[in-house]
Amino acid sequence: MKIKAIDHITINVKDLETSKKFYETVFGLTFCGYIDMGDHNLTYYQLPGGVRLELIDFTEKVPAPEHKVTNTGIYRHFCLTVDNLDELYETCKKYNVNVTDAPSFIEKLGVRNMLLIDPAGVEVEVFEEA
Repeated sequence: MKIKAIDHITINVKDLETSKKFYETVFGLTFCGYIDMGDHNLTYYQLPGGVRLELIDFTEKVPAPEHKVTNTGIYRHFCLTVDNLDELYETCKKYNVNVTDAPSFIEKLGVRNMLLIDPAGVEVEVFEEA
């Protein structure tokens, strides 16, 4: 068995329209599909390399437990690479995005990064190669 690729990253959204606006406005993602699954809807956005971002909007909303970056045994974040971290940071400020770590250089990794929280409460890390 050999892993061939990542197909998609999934986020269970709190409010679909807010999440759609966030990913379209802040990251400039392109909508690429919608599927009504009955008890939930799937909305897709294209990421580079054939990967898709899948937003799941459940009919019945169940609140998530409090998320802390130090929680263990949980999925923490996904990371995107951009060509201009400062431009993204300015866009985040313009749209009042919750940036938890402003752009900084991580010497041991050799990249600049920042952390932000999407409307569903999901942490997104963003890299810019130095």
